[in-house]
Amino acid sequence: MAGRIVVFGATGYTGTLTARALVAQGARPVLAGRDTTALAALAEELGGLETARADVEEPRSVRALVEHDDVLVTTVGPFLEYGHAALDAAVDAGAHYIDCTGEPPFVREVFESYGPKARSALITAFGYDYVPGNLAGALALDRVGEDGFRVDVGYFVGGGDLWRGLTAGSLRSVAGVATAQMYTFRGRIHDEARPRVRDFEVGGRSRIGLSIGASEHFALPASYPALYEVNVYLGWFGRATRLAARGRAGAIGAKVGLGALARLAGRRRSGKSTLTSRIVAVAYDAEGALLTDVHLSGGDPYEFTAGALSWAACQAAQGKVESGALGPVAAFGLSELEAGCAMAGIARVTG
Repeated sequence: MAGRIVVFGATGYTGTLTARALVAQGARPVLAGRDTTALAALAEELGGLETARADVEEPRSVRALVEHDDVLVTTVGPFLEYGHAALDAAVDAGAHYIDCTGEPPFVREVFESYGPKARSALITAFGYDYVPGNLAGALALDRVGEDGFRVDVGYFVGGGDLWRGLTAGSLRSVAGVATAQMYTFRGRIHDEARPRVRDFEVGGRSRIGLSIGASEHFALPASYPALYEVNVYLGWFGRATRLAARGRAGAIGAKVGLGALARLAGRRRSGKSTLTSRIVAVAYDAEGALLTDVHLSGGDPYEFTAGALSWAACQAAQGKVESGALGPVAAFGLSELEAGCAMAGIARVTG
């Protein structure tokens, strides 16, 4: 039975993009958030949609948004600070849950703490963080079969000033996880004492990435049991990358300007974004020999996130998902995921 789609945080930057993408796909989502005036204006713009007031400071109002088989799409972050009300509401109601967090500790909590008790699908980090890496990694592993022992994934952006291109919510998320405990996968989830770096060939040049925790560490081994090692790297930090890997306090903070977050809040550049996305996955055998690599390319990460969220919500609303904490491939299937990502703006390219 098809359920309703509820977009929580609908008047925020990513939430508004997602609501518009859903309407473009023929859906009529319920728009939810704190600001009833802004909700009413957006609902009218999108053809007279239903609205609901909900605030994470009032968990009952969030719980009232959904019932069994509904789909709750939440863009309310930072998720470590504000995300639990929506997650708890979905689990309690038996509603399908989809978020766009990029925060590794929250991702880990969804898989390890919430997944085992869920009666519905919990699909975390379904946006630029970390759907393309799951797709690229799965495509590489699907190509090499059981020889795939290790996969390394790298995320890179270009085409503009990244830090000025992030929303206030994303900047606060970066601030919250810059010093958080990270993890990796080697047979099981392991905490990392300090981050690592590695270079990737991206678009004909070398790009450096810093190791992070991600959903790939949980999702890819679940779909590919022969896989022993998963590493994910974020290539956003430029010259600060090696300093951060050596454990120098504040290396990432100095690059991002964490002390200036309040001044940057709300200053995402208007107009057409020039940011571009490149994602790389490299598969190795048990002896460390390179087996294959897969490259994806696309445009603005926020526009991709909105398209991916809306596509996933429509799939889930049709009852096309199982229960528990699911990675993108387990939730939708590899070929369907690749088609959904292409629709949202990220697709395979040559290296």
